[in-house]
Amino acid sequence: MALPLASGVFTPVAPGDRPAFWAVTGRLGGHSASEFSQANIAHDIGDNPQCVQRNREELAALVNVAEGNLAYMEPAHGHLIAEVAGGGTFTGVDSLVTDQCDVGLVAMGADCVPLIFYGSRGSEKPVIGAVHCGWKGLVAGVITLTIAKLRVQGAGEIQSVIGPAICGNCYSVTSDRRELVHASTPPSVSDAALGGSGGIDVRAGVLAQLSIEGVTSVVIGGCTFENPETLFSYRRENRTGRQGIIIAMRDNEKILCTNY
Repeated sequence: MALPLASGVFTPVAPGDRPAFWAVTGRLGGHSASEFSQANIAHDIGDNPQCVQRNREELAALVNVAEGNLAYMEPAHGHLIAEVAGGGTFTGVDSLVTDQCDVGLVAMGADCVPLIFYGSRGSEKPVIGAVHCGWKGLVAGVITLTIAKLRVQGAGEIQSVIGPAICGNCYSVTSDRRELVHASTPPSVSDAALGGSGGIDVRAGVLAQLSIEGVTSVVIGGCTFENPETLFSYRRENRTGRQGIIIAMRDNEKILCTNY
């Protein structure tokens, strides 16, 4: 069984809210072998498809939705957002948004930052999101654009959970990449992402962007590169699996029926 690094629930804070369950996975507890051991959830990277399918079924079970209702993205390291109403794989996007219950949004990573959002909308049911953000996404503004999308759809109070990612000390980059981050992001974001390491700490930059936007956040997991026993890291291993973060909003009536 896939073992989450952490799991929890966004509880209702407004009359129209529904609870949204979330989980953050690492590499432990799944069915994959060798370099994909154990809980890889990514297809098309060389892992046994049957093992991936079992891992995905267990991922869905962590938030109590059907595996067929999971929405995945094939990231383009950009800023495009897909509004989804059901499961599937959405290509060329780095952000997924929905206001549908029982749809699980998944963001994967092996060094990049995976994160989720829960946006309360008062008398209406909430809107949720999942984002994949690397240094290019930081430059492209995928975080701020996703928050803007949630707010256009009526989200007032927005909360987030951020999964494991590589730290700046382990992610050395060329000077031109650092300059792009410096030139393309607000000073507080570039200071956080570039401060003192010689690399790019994308997660620190994401946290700074969330702070600017007034979004509260919880951080789960350490540096992917520094934790080979529990986390996948592309920079460390090149051929490796993907961990992820998942969120699914549940209808209150269905939860009552399930509990009963």
